[in-house]
Amino acid sequence: MKLHKLFLSCVCLLSLLMAVGQGWAQKMPVVVIRGNADFAIGEEIRLLAYEDLITYTPKVVSSDVIDKKGAFELSYSTAEERLVQLEIRTARAEFFVEPSKNYDFNITMDEELFKFFRPQDYGAFLQIVSEKDEEVEKAEAPRDLNRKINHFNRYYNYVFDRYYFPIVYDRKAEAMDSVMSLMNSRFEIRYNPYDFFQSYVFYGMAQIEGLYWQKDVKKLYQKYLNNDHILYNNPNYMELFNSFYDDYVFMSPKINKDNVLVAINDSADYKMLFNELGRDEFLVNERIRELVIIKNFGQLYLNHPEFDKENILKMLEKLQQKTHFAEHKALVSNMIDFVRKFSDSQLVKNVKLKESNGKDFSLNRLKGKWVFVHFFRTDCIECVRELMLVKELQEMHKDSLACVGVCLDFDKYQLQNFLNKYPQFDWQFVHFNQQYQWLNNLEVNALPDYMLLSPDGRIHERYLPALSDGLVDYLARLFAPATLEDKNPMFHQRK
Repeated sequence: MKLHKLFLSCVCLLSLLMAVGQGWAQKMPVVVIRGNADFAIGEEIRLLAYEDLITYTPKVVSSDVIDKKGAFELSYSTAEERLVQLEIRTARAEFFVEPSKNYDFNITMDEELFKFFRPQDYGAFLQIVSEKDEEVEKAEAPRDLNRKINHFNRYYNYVFDRYYFPIVYDRKAEAMDSVMSLMNSRFEIRYNPYDFFQSYVFYGMAQIEGLYWQKDVKKLYQKYLNNDHILYNNPNYMELFNSFYDDYVFMSPKINKDNVLVAINDSADYKMLFNELGRDEFLVNERIRELVIIKNFGQLYLNHPEFDKENILKMLEKLQQKTHFAEHKALVSNMIDFVRKFSDSQLVKNVKLKESNGKDFSLNRLKGKWVFVHFFRTDCIECVRELMLVKELQEMHKDSLACVGVCLDFDKYQLQNFLNKYPQFDWQFVHFNQQYQWLNNLEVNALPDYMLLSPDGRIHERYLPALSDGLVDYLARLFAPATLEDKNPMFHQRK
């Protein structure tokens, strides 16, 4: 009986210890960002973190509405240093956060430029200034990651500009020696994968040495990539990785393209592909090899039509389930979303737009028709000029095509004023309803912009020819009556 009680006590104690351990394991350090943005009272402020630095997928991890006093507060859980962005409307500022650190910011911006759709095109960004006490600020400055990185970047750019031509075009050894000497005089340049800033400096230098060693990439690989550590969230490491392995599977002379085609197109055999690429001396490291495959799957899918897209997706989906590297699971998921997003209905059916009278509108309402979506602003002269062409387009294809104008003015009331001014624009117009994440996902970065939705509600073509240069012919071919060859598959067999 006593032994039985002792056993039960041990079991309870073990369960308690496991529960406490799981609690500690699940507790993630929290970053808190507070501050003021008096110029944007009532606007939403968003914190975006990059989920990976291959697809550069930004994700809104926190948001707040700036109150009447201009105050806001954001929080974000992370166990390591991360590159993030603050976004108000479409204005942004980029910086780094450190785990468990609190930030107090005063955010300002030129109020006229804040009205622009993409203020960064005019060199305008959110201006972030620390609100900490002057003495505290001075004490923390030598340890502050953003200050250290900004200091490194400024000096690095000065040295890079000074020696770019003698290094790249003249390939002068003394110029490279001068660069290393100058940088070493200011910074400790050494390999330390456990220190974010040290790695940022070390891999920053790889960009200069990569230019100098253009004809001897083996040196670059041996010094910077041939190790056991992949710094997934360090921008300078990932910039080197992305440039070194850009379109590598397709372009490398060391990889047998016929074998790659067989592995992908004939059998969708990931193991065969993995083993084939292992013959390359720069892909011996299995973790790097898999990361290169993930990156290059996206490029093969989007840029090389000879590779079977469905098989690439099958291999990505299988890899997502079976990868041995925990960091790759989310990355594979992002890559799947990345290659599919401009053909998927998710970006269409979930967005909540507003008609000029304030009623809700969904693009999914037009399912069953081809839909031409035109993004514009009422203060964009080129946009208004193109709307005249949209009217002709609508009349030309009225039986086949529905047109929808999506107004990106920040003030939603401008849309009704615009429609009153131009009554000849008599098709469907809606306001984007502050759906900034939707615009980011669609990569609407310049106006005017457009996309074409198929009758099943999916994105048929995200990047169409310009209205004034090829779109009319594109749609004419799309809606042309089927020819004998299209209607009768036997026609091709007879030929």
